[in-house]
Amino acid sequence: MKVSWIIADDFSDPTVDPETLNNIGSTWGSWKTWRAWNTDNVICFDSTKADELVKRAFQAVCNLYVHKKTYIDTEVPAGVNMFDGEFPEEFEHVEEVIAMHLLAQQNDLVLMLGYDLSTPGIQDQFELYKRNNYIAAFSAAVKMYSKTQWVVLDHKDLPEDLKKLDNITCDTYENVLKLLG
Repeated sequence: MKVSWIIADDFSDPTVDPETLNNIGSTWGSWKTWRAWNTDNVICFDSTKADELVKRAFQAVCNLYVHKKTYIDTEVPAGVNMFDGEFPEEFEHVEEVIAMHLLAQQNDLVLMLGYDLSTPGIQDQFELYKRNNYIAAFSAAVKMYSKTQWVVLDHKDLPEDLKKLDNITCDTYENVLKLLG
């Protein structure tokens, strides 16, 4: 069974050890998570930031994934991986959703740290719109890759449309460590 972790952009928990994660499976996250978690696989959707990372040879310390259009007219530097797809500008946490698509194609089990699928308390209509876009894209990935088992860690509850699916569940980090460690 192939297992990987996705670490959400704003996940922070001093009790979670990056080495423990790597002992169970590969780690994935956005460029924003690399410094804190030393993720094996880093996704960058922002073309300006991707150019900066490549100029610093960031791909030498991790598997770097950038959007195809970033390098459409130039030679892709060695060690840089590409992905394709479009997202609206008002989409939040785009790298988290991209990671879901990349991982689902190569893993049986995806463990998700720090993902927030809640909407309570959001009063601003634009913020609610962005949050709902994110949750819809998250749900679409889970539904599209029905052979992949998704586990959202330390999350209270799933959106109603996901509760009906057999390939997604919530669990605790501690329980996952007991089962897989």
